[in-house]
Amino acid sequence: MKKMDVRVRKTYQLLFDALKELLREKSFEELSVLEICETAGIHRATFYKHFVDKYDFLDRYFRLEINELRFGAPEAEFTPESFRRTTNRLMSNVMAYVAKNNELLRALNDDGHSDTFFNILTNAVSAFFLERMSSHPEVKQAVGNQLPMMAAYYAGGAVGLVKWWSKGEDTCSVQEFVEFIQPRIREFADYLFQKIAQ
Repeated sequence: MKKMDVRVRKTYQLLFDALKELLREKSFEELSVLEICETAGIHRATFYKHFVDKYDFLDRYFRLEINELRFGAPEAEFTPESFRRTTNRLMSNVMAYVAKNNELLRALNDDGHSDTFFNILTNAVSAFFLERMSSHPEVKQAVGNQLPMMAAYYAGGAVGLVKWWSKGEDTCSVQEFVEFIQPRIREFADYLFQKIAQ
């Protein structure tokens, strides 16, 4: 993805910060573009230069944020350990982001708009798994056309757990969550490499 101009990125951030502030008092549905712009100190014309409406803004901002989660470059050698390491790093980054923005996600959940974030995240994590697995010939040979299905399955499970965590008042800590999911990642890696060994 092309790197975003610093001024444009700053505009996005000002608008997003304004949205977070306003969501403490109103639901997303009740907010107008004008309110978001006035709170951000951004002219409405600038907003509409970048976005169609507030829904487009939310979608595009979350895509930008997820793109910047630094899923990590593929490791040259594909081993159970390297796959576990990159997947653990991915989930740790995701959980750190969700924990930092959980107040916002809960506010958006009241209108069902937190699904925008989680749908984009699921697709990004699925693409992460698919890219990692399909870049190695031995994996493609072992699981063939099941690759997209496996990527979607594990991404859906992982992000589903993150979504569940973000909605709960009395769920586990981020550290407990990561400690729970790490053995699931190990199971995934073990299954994948058993298929390769067959």
